[in-house]
Amino acid sequence: MKITITLRAVGLLCLLFVLFGCSKPEVNEFSPPEKTSWVPSGVRMAGHYSYDIIPEDLGFRTMHGNINNTDNLWIAAAPMFELDWVAEPALYIPEGPTYDKQGNLYVSPLNPSEDVSLISLDGKTGARRWAVAGEGRNAGSGAVLVLNDPDDPSHDIIYHATYVHAMALNTEGNVLWKTPTGLSLEDISAGENDNSHSFGMNYHPQTDSVIGVTSDGHVFAMDRKTGVSRNALIKLPGAPSPVSAERPAEWVIKLGDKETDKAFGKLPDGRSIFTALVDTIYGGAAQVTNYYGVDPNTGKIYIAATAPDSDDGVEDGTSGYGALYLLDLKQNNQGVFGFVIDGYRSFEGGTGSTPSISADSSRVIVSDSANNIIAFDAQLNELWRLNVGDQLAASVAISPDNHELYAVTKNDIFKIIDHTTYAEIAWRADLDAWKSKVEFNALTPTITANGIVVSIGTGYLYQDQQIMLGVGMGLLDRETGKLRYFAKGREESIAVSSVSPDGSIYIANSPVRRAVGRSILPKLTEPLVGGVSRFKPIRLDLLVRDASCAAEARLSNMLPWYLEHEAAAADDLRQISALIQQAVTAISPAVTAGDMDIQQGEQFQILLDMALTQLDDVNFNAAKHILSDACAIIQ
Repeated sequence: MKITITLRAVGLLCLLFVLFGCSKPEVNEFSPPEKTSWVPSGVRMAGHYSYDIIPEDLGFRTMHGNINNTDNLWIAAAPMFELDWVAEPALYIPEGPTYDKQGNLYVSPLNPSEDVSLISLDGKTGARRWAVAGEGRNAGSGAVLVLNDPDDPSHDIIYHATYVHAMALNTEGNVLWKTPTGLSLEDISAGENDNSHSFGMNYHPQTDSVIGVTSDGHVFAMDRKTGVSRNALIKLPGAPSPVSAERPAEWVIKLGDKETDKAFGKLPDGRSIFTALVDTIYGGAAQVTNYYGVDPNTGKIYIAATAPDSDDGVEDGTSGYGALYLLDLKQNNQGVFGFVIDGYRSFEGGTGSTPSISADSSRVIVSDSANNIIAFDAQLNELWRLNVGDQLAASVAISPDNHELYAVTKNDIFKIIDHTTYAEIAWRADLDAWKSKVEFNALTPTITANGIVVSIGTGYLYQDQQIMLGVGMGLLDRETGKLRYFAKGREESIAVSSVSPDGSIYIANSPVRRAVGRSILPKLTEPLVGGVSRFKPIRLDLLVRDASCAAEARLSNMLPWYLEHEAAAADDLRQISALIQQAVTAISPAVTAGDMDIQQGEQFQILLDMALTQLDDVNFNAAKHILSDACAIIQ
């Protein structure tokens, strides 16, 4: 077997050199981007919950931005950016990072050689602030939840869960409470799948609880403030999924294993990280393979998992169907809490997606392994399904504006319009980032006020296998699907395209496809590296411009209808204020960096301060004209 794999790799290496030569990937040149033509149109989808504990959508506070997994932020991403640093390169991080109000980062690594479960980094420098011990195999690695502290609105509380413990900490790393989940680790044999992964915590506002979900289908809950267990532990009725026919060839897996073993070591169950991720993505492992969602309006909990064994028509210990489960956490008259499964919908093929819940609770979106995006209503009645021609990856991003959804496959990025009873593709993104002819999507999409943040890889295609050699981050125009800007990165991620309140982009380094590229073409591919990568904003004058223009566009759209749609207007006003504040915060650094002169900085400051005053006084027309003047300062 080893000789066959080696010969295959050598043959592939020779073929690639003949076909493509031996040059390293190069990025196309990008000019400073012009203003986007995208604007919101009509009444936005809006929720009806408070922001005393749930944070505003100003940065990633959970795995997919917010507790309902929309991957939608109110702020602007930096229109231009560059790789700044890579921190903690020895750590493989498949989920996160998330942020607090001060811009500190929180990540949880997978099977680190150092026994840590949770690490906090300085968002500007990448320096480690503090760490929480991992208790050996009980290390977690789910995304870290960050909620407002209602008793001290200027600070946040950090919530983290392993398989055995859930905990709350302040932003300085002091443990506020630590509670057993009710689960215990069982001994595993070499080569046996270890399904004790925790997918991090989420928030259930109706009971003021934090909840957790594990890869083997357990769901648990604690009181948010005290950590007292709700004693509501439940297990989903699904069965492990069978191995998918789409699973990569064995020679590809062997090559990937070789590189992840070298960089990060093996898992406690004896598998390589590459194999474990293939098991997660292509079946043969867990019941739950991604994060889960909570609807803040209703408290409904949505978990994408495997269906019960019998749903596929054959009781054989595996489930060929995926399912979307609807749960709630309820308290009876005696004060006893319990999870209730209110229903589920199974569908052919599995799912590795995170359920995305629209802001107004009207939609729950998942994807299946048969290339479909599926939309359900809140009670899991199917509304429509759309086949995009390739297997979808991760979660579908839901905008509150213009009925827009954004979805990705391993190859492409799509904008989709939801027409209530059907959906259609509006555009397939133009991935013109690299000078090579082979380019493909490399990560989840994140919706921001001035574009879609994406990751784009390059390399070669061989027998339908992507041999990734290079990767970077880009900003797509929401109207056209064309790249506004792109910058080369250091490492691939399987987490999320995470954007912070200052417009920076952070990714958790977790190489998969690049592991194969490194194994085949080591002279063209840098060694694998873990940790967190930061792409810092450059040309901060353009960030000030984009945030100001986005605020003006949103206020102009709101004026005709705000008196009739109170909830939507309230969310719009929150977003407009956040965009103005983002622009104000970037003015001084822009002047210091020489991106704008002092006179321009003063002009922006005066206009944006005036706009905030007019908004406070409910003089919306006056604020609109002021923001229009600010938007016009820089073309």
